[in-house]
Amino acid sequence: MTKNSDELRNEKKARDIADLFKTAKELSILCGILVSIIILNPGEFIPIMWPNEFEAKGILTRYLGFSEDERCKKFVEHETYLTDKLIDRKLIIEEKVRRSEEKKSKFMFKQLYDKNVKVSELKLDAKEIRGLLKLSALTRVQLDERKKQFDQQSQNFQPASLFCNFDSTTRNDVDHNDFQVVDTSLSLLVGRGIKRGRND
Repeated sequence: MTKNSDELRNEKKARDIADLFKTAKELSILCGILVSIIILNPGEFIPIMWPNEFEAKGILTRYLGFSEDERCKKFVEHETYLTDKLIDRKLIIEEKVRRSEEKKSKFMFKQLYDKNVKVSELKLDAKEIRGLLKLSALTRVQLDERKKQFDQQSQNFQPASLFCNFDSTTRNDVDHNDFQVVDTSLSLLVGRGIKRGRND
């Protein structure tokens, strides 16, 4: 005997509620907080309460005892929570698609560069051509930036010209008489040492 759609839907609903209660219990134990669940089904007058009717009513009464500002501090609607989750998931998917397209563009760009394949041979669509053009422009900017850095390093590092400037300034600024004075003073000192040695 096969089950009809209503029975299958009710079974799935019961499993979902059981999983929700299990998660609520784990959350209350791990975080040390009071958790209460009240489910109002359409067309039913008696709500489903967890962990039981007495505790659920007590937690609800305590919650309603707080001011409006206190209740709204960390209040999150289930719909808002799911919407934020969907937005996060969408951003993750978009990032993965972007990376995949970037890898594909790099692969096609490498084929064009290494194997000298013509663009017409790859049978690209408009989106793929735009990706190649974007990658080509980005590569050009990176190459220009590296060339600029290399030129700056080449200008800052000129050992040959530095040594030439040093030699020329030394030869032009230093007078030969200075070397003669130094030589004379050295000879005098040596002479005095010799005389003192003889007298001693």
